[in-house]
Amino acid sequence: MKKISLKIFVSIVFLTNTFMKCHPTEEDVLAEKKSKVVQHNYVLVNSVDNSPAEVEVSYSVWIAGNDENIVKTEHKTTPFVIGGEPVKIVYDSVALTFKGDVKSRYNAVRRDYTPKGADYLSIRNLSGVTIEYAVVGNQPIRYYSAEGLDQIDVGDKNNIPDRNKVVEQSPSPIYKGVPILYLLYPEKAPQAEVSVPWQEGEYHRGLLKITTHHTKLFSLKPPNLGELMISSPFTIEQVLDLYRQESNGTEQLFSSYYRYNLANLSPGYTFYERLQEEDKMIRWYGQILAGDKLENQRDIFFVNTPPKLGGIF
Repeated sequence: MKKISLKIFVSIVFLTNTFMKCHPTEEDVLAEKKSKVVQHNYVLVNSVDNSPAEVEVSYSVWIAGNDENIVKTEHKTTPFVIGGEPVKIVYDSVALTFKGDVKSRYNAVRRDYTPKGADYLSIRNLSGVTIEYAVVGNQPIRYYSAEGLDQIDVGDKNNIPDRNKVVEQSPSPIYKGVPILYLLYPEKAPQAEVSVPWQEGEYHRGLLKITTHHTKLFSLKPPNLGELMISSPFTIEQVLDLYRQESNGTEQLFSSYYRYNLANLSPGYTFYERLQEEDKMIRWYGQILAGDKLENQRDIFFVNTPPKLGGIF
């Protein structure tokens, strides 16, 4: 079975490469160095033993009326949260063309990790104890347009309670059906029930068969958030504990609702790709030893544009 699958895969790759060589896809830059104000994601910081630790943080922010970002430097005592502030990014508008026809358009962020750059972040541990940090995505929730909804398989669309509330993109990561962001800041949740594209499957003798496409309803209206009922916001310590467990292989955080669905396709079927392993370039959780400094070198997801694919939006 593996040999057959391998032959099919090789054939597909060969045909795809041959086709692309005959008719190459091209990227045309329509406009360079455009700018837009977005927001930082949140970074939670605490000492590993919960003792107060002095930390110096430095990152870029944008102030209305300025042409460029400024560098903000502060001394803080753990536990604390930074982020959620405006920052100006620079991006290019690009068209993807095939045989001269424009097939799609997108914006590609120009990442900048230098001071005043949107991705700049420095965390210096001034204490005598190890500190830990976790990144919480602050992306806006986005819903499918009517046109976009028509292009995906969600079964009978008449069964969707509200077609204007079908989630296309949400803050990451997801924990028990709810973005961590809304557990930390319940007031940022949509305060509504939303539908998520969902698949069901049957797992038998090592084979998985997708049997149903539909939407699944999740409450994002506190106190009901996903599978949880909360009486108060999660603390910094609670959120860091989830990330620490994840880094140790607990398998409970997912980059998207799609990944969360894959882990719940069918009884007996196990899908899991650790959050940290899905994109090895991104570090969601880490520790900084006493006296050491962390500087963002393409691995801290600090701007709330999509983390993968170079920040395409």
